[in-house]
Amino acid sequence: WLGFQGKCYYFSKNESSWTTGQERCEAMGASLAIISTMDELIFVKHYRGKANNWIGLRKEDDSWWWINGTAFNNWFEVRGGGPCAYLNEERISSSLCHNRKNWLCSR
Repeated sequence: WLGFQGKCYYFSKNESSWTTGQERCEAMGASLAIISTMDELIFVKHYRGKANNWIGLRKEDDSWWWINGTAFNNWFEVRGGGPCAYLNEERISSSLCHNRKNWLCSR
C-alpha cells in the first residue's frame, strides 16, 4: 500500500477482470480506485509501473459512474469504447470488463 493525500493505494501484481478486481479490493477493505484530483492521477500514473490497472470507473447508460455511486464529472477524458475504465501509460482508457488487467485499489 502507498499513501497519498489521506488515501491509500494498492497496485495488484496479477491480472483479473474488472469485477474480480473490485472483489479483491473489497476483500482488503477498499474498492477499485476512485481518483478525485489531478494530483492523485499524476501520483498513480507515476507508481503504476508498466501494467494497465483497472480503476473504479464504469459506464452505465452512456454515463460514467465511480464505484461508490458518484457521477463522474468528466474532468479527464476516458478513451476507448468499453464500459470499464483503466489506467494506462498515457491516460485513462476503457475496454470490455472481462478483459484481464492489473487492478488498483484505494481506501
